[in-house]
Amino acid sequence: MNIFIDVHCHLADSRIAANLEQELAEAKKAGVDHFISSALCNEEFELIQLPKFQKLRKFIKWSAGIHPYYEKTDENDFQSLIRLCDDKQIIAIGEIGLDKRKDNFEWQKKILLTQLDLAKNYDLPVIFHTVKQYYELDKILKNNFPKVRGFLHAFNASQEIFEIFKKYDLGFSLNAKPPKDEVICAIIKHGFYFFETDAPYMRPRELNEDFNHLKNLVWVVKQISQKANTNLEALKEKQYKNVCDMFDFGVH
Repeated sequence: MNIFIDVHCHLADSRIAANLEQELAEAKKAGVDHFISSALCNEEFELIQLPKFQKLRKFIKWSAGIHPYYEKTDENDFQSLIRLCDDKQIIAIGEIGLDKRKDNFEWQKKILLTQLDLAKNYDLPVIFHTVKQYYELDKILKNNFPKVRGFLHAFNASQEIFEIFKKYDLGFSLNAKPPKDEVICAIIKHGFYFFETDAPYMRPRELNEDFNHLKNLVWVVKQISQKANTNLEALKEKQYKNVCDMFDFGVH
């Protein structure tokens, strides 16, 4: 099978959820009909259980985690996160990580380690959110969870950072704001990559839209294809294999 999969979006965000059927229909028309959606707080954890999402579980899988920056996130949501793991409602922990825009590094580190331990106990991959804290994340992983698996969401860092993290069992997820062309080429050559919209966030400036839409995944992959001088179908096929190897996605 060779399909487009958006490995990171936010279907619980009101901009998407309010017009979910239309968003999914437009994405499917563009060629995208499988998604991994991230839930960032208890309010969004509960949405996963709603009938409108449950009936779409063949096409939509979920990750969930306590985010280092999101305003609604709360460490008291951790028990709800455990229940999602127990009930097999999620296929990954995330997005979790470190974000330098908030001056609470010790709290971020504590909640990150707690969730990495949860991922290990439930044998789940991890989706990382990292803003200007890659060296700190490397140190935490190297000293505590060197065998972690998953991917770095919205990766747009340097060649040096790429070289540091490719030693882990971690892929690199690219969206409308990717790294420099030489880093893109290195990631594609490495082969362990994914594609995402991060919709409704990460709006492509070139498309002049009110927010980022799910259908824009195809636009993202076309841009990467051009920058890496690689056939789009080959990129799509390789990402599909990476998704199937990494997640219990159920589209084999």
